[in-house]
Amino acid sequence: MNPVKKFLLVFPLLLVGAAAFAREITREWLEENYVKTETYITMRDGIRLHTAVYEPKDADPHPLILLRTPYGLAPYGEKISGTLTSWMSVFAANLYIIVFQSVRGTYLSEGKFVNIRPLKSPEAPWSDTDEATDTYDTAEWLMDHTRCSGSIGVKGVSYPGFYATMAAFSGHPAVKAVSPQAPVTDWWKGDDIHHNGIPMLDIYGFAASFFRERGEPAPHGNPSLIHYDKNIYSYFMERPDFLVLTENFGERVPYWETILSHPDYDEYWKSVSVTGQIRDIVPAVMVVGGSYDAEDCYGAIETYRAIRERSPRTEAYFVYGPWSHGGWRDLRYNGLGDSYFGEGMTDYFLEEIEYPFFAWYLEGKGVRPPAVRILPSRAMNGSTPYRTESDWESPAAWPPAGAFPQRYRLDGGSLVGPSVSAMVLRFRKYVSDPSSPVPYLNPAKITDGNNKNYMAADQRFASKRKDVLTYVSNPLKTGMLAEGPVRVSLEVSVSTTDADFFVKVIDVRPDGYQMMVRGDGMRARYRKGGDAPEPLVPGEKTRIEFTLNDIAHYFGEGHKIMVQVQSSCFPLMAMSPQFFQENPYRVPFSEYRKAEIKVYNDSWIEIPIIQ
Repeated sequence: MNPVKKFLLVFPLLLVGAAAFAREITREWLEENYVKTETYITMRDGIRLHTAVYEPKDADPHPLILLRTPYGLAPYGEKISGTLTSWMSVFAANLYIIVFQSVRGTYLSEGKFVNIRPLKSPEAPWSDTDEATDTYDTAEWLMDHTRCSGSIGVKGVSYPGFYATMAAFSGHPAVKAVSPQAPVTDWWKGDDIHHNGIPMLDIYGFAASFFRERGEPAPHGNPSLIHYDKNIYSYFMERPDFLVLTENFGERVPYWETILSHPDYDEYWKSVSVTGQIRDIVPAVMVVGGSYDAEDCYGAIETYRAIRERSPRTEAYFVYGPWSHGGWRDLRYNGLGDSYFGEGMTDYFLEEIEYPFFAWYLEGKGVRPPAVRILPSRAMNGSTPYRTESDWESPAAWPPAGAFPQRYRLDGGSLVGPSVSAMVLRFRKYVSDPSSPVPYLNPAKITDGNNKNYMAADQRFASKRKDVLTYVSNPLKTGMLAEGPVRVSLEVSVSTTDADFFVKVIDVRPDGYQMMVRGDGMRARYRKGGDAPEPLVPGEKTRIEFTLNDIAHYFGEGHKIMVQVQSSCFPLMAMSPQFFQENPYRVPFSEYRKAEIKVYNDSWIEIPIIQ
């Protein structure tokens, strides 16, 4: 056992100054060693932001960790946040000042809330505000009103991950390290609202409360305007177009209307894309992502990639494991649904990766972390030992420099490698019918809410459908490690002027289980760019190319690689009307069309393999 853990077990109520096991910090210990204060911090324009400060009771200076969120600071009053006994406990054990803040216009904070508020122009007056200036003003207040040692770290997951990214631009000298984790980054290209222009219906339930107009500051958020009173496949089939979905709210939802007014990657989406704003970041940045994140996998990958390309002098780090959205905060996390990834990955992340990053930059303690930490997934059907140091990889860069792009052609029902030279052009076809879309998950597992398990779910249900094309390799003679972006090139012809294409990469275990490793889509109208929508020519052979989010997966010996191609994945993704319109959101379902789709055998998928 780690000697620090032994020390804590013997003296659980003593103040300590070294890493602690996350589950050994109790509320009683926190009440004895911390004091909680709720306060308002005034920004440069006079707006006050509600802030909760947890500060050690001793008189010593301490490093500070800040989390800015649009989701409120409950529990209010004297009660202590449960996060301090779980995924924030290692910071408490090391006597960090821990600060939570509601961003402007949310819950008890004043001001007007703006979704994914972009950075102000460098030429804008000092008195103008954005999330970076709010971070600066908060840091300045905390330096004056707490016993902060002069070192501040900022972190956050999902939407709070966006605010962590914005904190990197604050320019405050005390902000020395930030960690955007599954950050919202680009709501059109790949995060919660769209994937390559295809609308994600998962956002509908979120929009029904979070996107509503906000009134005066209050300790609670807006109640939802909707209720999934049956399984979500049936729910959305009864509300199959955006005209009906909008009416279903029963009131105006302004940001929902903004989304529907911008179907293409126009100047609005470009202006709020975080990647386009990245420049000259001074603090160290550790980006964290889950390779099975159903919401913001794209955000983690692209935030790190943009920092490396647009701010090359930044000390940037990347962590990528087989987690679902925010799974690295769940001490019980060991996989998704029937896909098991192993025990202990969250404990290891919190104690051996996240805390040491902040300790190095805020305390000058430990050693400089490796630039990249990767934990590949495996398609396993039984328990495995604890996954710790020996399972994690530390390549010099991400994607790894040694990755070889292995191309597989989609030929007949087979997935064939480049050694197959002779090819007679041919195709397979299916009919995409909006009245019977392919479900995103085995229908027997669809419930009255979105199920994140689809990211690694068994695809045998889809293999049986006539509107899903399946291609499978021979059994692998040796294991194969795949790491990096997966490229897709489909040669297709469509009987209509638009269609969606959803492609899956699947690990077929020897027992027949078909575990999805990667899956994503592209709307054909955007094949030449999100800002250049163009109709298909019916019957004309056309190339559709896009990239799936980075893979980090080990295909075992005897396993097969499978690829599936389909034109719906419902109700994860909204159905395409399957004909070109200037704004597809305005098309009633009565006008949606069937489409006959041909996929030719010069189509291919490229998987990066570590030799």
